[in-house]
Amino acid sequence: MKIAFSLICLASLSTSALAGPRGSKPDWTNNGQSAQYPRARFVVGVGIADDLASAEDRARGEIARVFSALVTVKTSVDASETNIKTGTAEKSSFAQTVSHNVQTASKKLLEGVEVRESWQDDATKQYYALAVLERSKGITSLTEKISDFDKQALHWKTQLETSERLPKVRAAMKILAILKAREELNSELRVLDAEGKGLPAAVDGASVRPAAAKAISELEVYVDVTGGSGEQVETGIVKALNGFGLQASNVKSSGTPDIIVEARITAKALDGAQDKRWKWARSGATISLKDGLTNKIFLRFDASDRQASADLAEAERRTLAALAKKISPQIDEAITRYFENQ
Repeated sequence: MKIAFSLICLASLSTSALAGPRGSKPDWTNNGQSAQYPRARFVVGVGIADDLASAEDRARGEIARVFSALVTVKTSVDASETNIKTGTAEKSSFAQTVSHNVQTASKKLLEGVEVRESWQDDATKQYYALAVLERSKGITSLTEKISDFDKQALHWKTQLETSERLPKVRAAMKILAILKAREELNSELRVLDAEGKGLPAAVDGASVRPAAAKAISELEVYVDVTGGSGEQVETGIVKALNGFGLQASNVKSSGTPDIIVEARITAKALDGAQDKRWKWARSGATISLKDGLTNKIFLRFDASDRQASADLAEAERRTLAALAKKISPQIDEAITRYFENQ
């Protein structure tokens, strides 16, 4: 896990070293167990370093490591923002908002971490620091946010059960995002609870997820790819979107599709390779996503890839296949956000 995020959140916290840096060796320096801060009431972390400040940071980092799932949520959502340009920038992404709520709960939880004791070994000159997090305070913080997610989940569950097709898709997208975020926080709650208990969910995910997946599968997505050798990319996109649970096709039905995916493909050989045994090909794509009803573009982005082979035709085939794999998740993510923001 990258501890940097947690440490940044905690960098501004003041240190209250209740024990002086020297003196008799504290019990917690041996095995991380402290009689004064029993594990039944506290999460503890011990840091060791050549200077006191680094030891304190490492002690906080040990506690942050326990809650690594919260950092993972932030990292995954940030990564999904890469290379996406949206035509609806004035709308905040619902998934991003949910993730922000998780980050806020994470930050509030980790801000409860305090460095309570420190000690320096006269023989090695190394510093030891003990950081603690009071379980009851962390439980209160997480319980409040989980309860908020439960209220939202109940609202969107009602919409999922009573709405027409497109609003139902919207409700499905939202409830899936909420359930995922709730699971992350509930797992951290189990870490804090001495008996490993979480909060019972107000919405049964096992029954809601199939209903949400069914609603999403009824969304009609038309894929139209033009340009040289575009058929291979078109087939790859359709296959991938179907794998994501969307009803995608490169054959336009008699009705109006919900989403139109337009892609302009280019592919060409690359010159100048030092090793003449290998032939290089590069492919590129400009992808536009439109609302089928209004025909308005809500997202446009570019992507490219290059591959090598001893045969130029094979190099071109590889780069087109790789291009389809690269852009399909971005299309799926964009469609999800579009309906979340309706």
